[in-house]
Amino acid sequence: MADPANKNRIIIVNDKLVGPSTRTSNPYGFHPMVRKDWGMVDKLRAVLANYYTPLSPPSTTTNEYFINYSNPEEDPNLPGWLAANQVANIVLDLDFDDPNAMSPTLWVSYDLGAWNTFSNRASGPWPFGSDDFLATGEFSNYLKGSYFLGDAEYGGLLNYLGSGEFSSPIKDHTSVYYLPLANEGARVQPVYNSYLPTVPPYENVISNPSVPEYVLPNAYMFQAELQDTGPTLVANYHNDALTLGGDVPLSEFVRSAETTEVEYYQLYSEKLQQLLAGGSLGDIEGVANNKNLAILYSDMAIADESHLDIAIPFYNKIVIDSDSNSMTGLKSGGINRFGEHAAVSILQTLAEAADTNDFIELLQMRTIQYVLDDDYMSIDFRRELKTLDASVSAGVRYNVATVQQRALYNLEAALDDLVGAPGAYDVINSTHTSDEFSLLRDFSRSGFVAGYDDVEDAEIDLFDAPEDLALSVTRTFKQVLDNVKCHTETLMYVIEKRRVLDNGEPGEIQQRFFISNRFEDTNKPIVYYDSQVKYGQRYRYDIKKIALVFGNEYSYEMASGPAHPDDDDTAPTTYDSLVADIGSAVMDGAPSVFGATDLDLIDWLATAATSATWAWLDLQGLDWPDPVVELQAAVELFEATLVPPAWMDVEDIGPWIEIMRPSVTELLFDQMQGLGIDMSWALGPPDSGDM
Repeated sequence: MADPANKNRIIIVNDKLVGPSTRTSNPYGFHPMVRKDWGMVDKLRAVLANYYTPLSPPSTTTNEYFINYSNPEEDPNLPGWLAANQVANIVLDLDFDDPNAMSPTLWVSYDLGAWNTFSNRASGPWPFGSDDFLATGEFSNYLKGSYFLGDAEYGGLLNYLGSGEFSSPIKDHTSVYYLPLANEGARVQPVYNSYLPTVPPYENVISNPSVPEYVLPNAYMFQAELQDTGPTLVANYHNDALTLGGDVPLSEFVRSAETTEVEYYQLYSEKLQQLLAGGSLGDIEGVANNKNLAILYSDMAIADESHLDIAIPFYNKIVIDSDSNSMTGLKSGGINRFGEHAAVSILQTLAEAADTNDFIELLQMRTIQYVLDDDYMSIDFRRELKTLDASVSAGVRYNVATVQQRALYNLEAALDDLVGAPGAYDVINSTHTSDEFSLLRDFSRSGFVAGYDDVEDAEIDLFDAPEDLALSVTRTFKQVLDNVKCHTETLMYVIEKRRVLDNGEPGEIQQRFFISNRFEDTNKPIVYYDSQVKYGQRYRYDIKKIALVFGNEYSYEMASGPAHPDDDDTAPTTYDSLVADIGSAVMDGAPSVFGATDLDLIDWLATAATSATWAWLDLQGLDWPDPVVELQAAVELFEATLVPPAWMDVEDIGPWIEIMRPSVTELLFDQMQGLGIDMSWALGPPDSGDM
């Protein structure tokens, strides 16, 4: 079994989360960390250098490959110059109230030393230069809001990344997948056993190009009927599937003790020649649904190598070896970079429990329907493909490209669909077929009715239990920033079968075989004997995985009363509650001035007020004033830096400034006086119109 490092590999990252490789340039002339466009949706992660980027160093002969700027040591190919220059001097510091939380409280502060280190910035004091820009009172707007550099308006890093009207959550599915090597992980072996002396010859009559592969005899269906000794067929749809529409009742010869496989193929060849003589085959009743065949988890015994024991004239043997990387990412096992060994298999846990094992089959059938209905959402990813290649000096080739991956469903939504439609798959389970696909079953077992109570139990185990399974394999936000790979698990495999045309190109899909993953820890390979093939015809089999990806969806919400980082205990905790009270006061008083419907504006005002207050307190240094806090400077700073929200239309900015600024100043003044804060002024509140 190959080490993952010696396998072909795919890394996918949501395209909107791939950032620039060059971070030290100054495209807008002010400072490298001030840009209108970072090329990625999460601009906070852009400034923090918490992203993947494609790189093509001049010292290599390969194409682009991914570099994880969050963890440069992850890839030994990272050039020293890149580590030294591109990911140095991070201007923001991020602190977590709990680094192990999915939704932590974050404190963002600035590092003026790192900010002023950039030699290509516009030097000189603000407002014309960038010296100490983040300490001038613009820091809160740099994070969320807007600010002006000359006549140009710049939006904050967190704009439109919250819950507002024009915002949307960020989805992160960064994950890795390993591909089986030829003749090791997956392989196809053609086998020719015997020539059938039928009239007409079986090999000749099926070679007609108009005969689709899915009407050819399926060995699994045939063996199931041969081995059963009951008075009826084990599956009624087998009759049409094996006899080209059922004109020759299968029971006439399958139930006879004298029947041999050769007799069956003789009858089949005669019927096929008869149909071809009458023109094209057309749609043979009850056969078209066999174009797509599935082996569900409970029937995996028929995917054992030793399952078939009947004579098949010729077939292609498809082998998928035990996949040591059917789980990848966060909880896939092995020693991670923290020295921990922690493997968690959600699907194995559900499959082994008596109250949830039927859920696996229901989910697999629902998944097959999504695939066949082309019912999916297309997501743009940036994909890095690593392939082993001894012909190049590095021994590997890389390629980074934008691709569209199919997202079949949200697991929680799929569970809701199943819970809300009890019995939707009872017919498929009992008849073993549907209009879109048929099931190949292990008829040595009993009970083909899936329990819908299992779905509710699985939903509880996955999402609602105190120690829910999904949460146990979901990354913390700190791990998201570090680009730790999502936990993934292989639900099943899809084998797409195509004819190879005369020009060597693959033709249209002839059949799909959906086969469950085994889940349990076993070295047993998955084997499928494809008897629905034509002698002399070349085929291409594309083997794909359907994986559950436990990704993250997140957004940023600016708290109206943020707690200040207090790691060294230099700031009295009373200031935390004081600033929170200021934010709450603005929230309470704003509706009477602006109207209760403009909630976005009210929230923005409260955030600006608290941010300005903390900015003023920070300027006081370690010797902050005692219990009676005079916040005149905070109000002045709030007034001086108040600018229209970034979402406001240009034509509305002028009236907004004229009307709102005086009222905002008076509002903040009144609210602070109401809190009992000393707001003594020499001449009263400053007049916004004079500024």
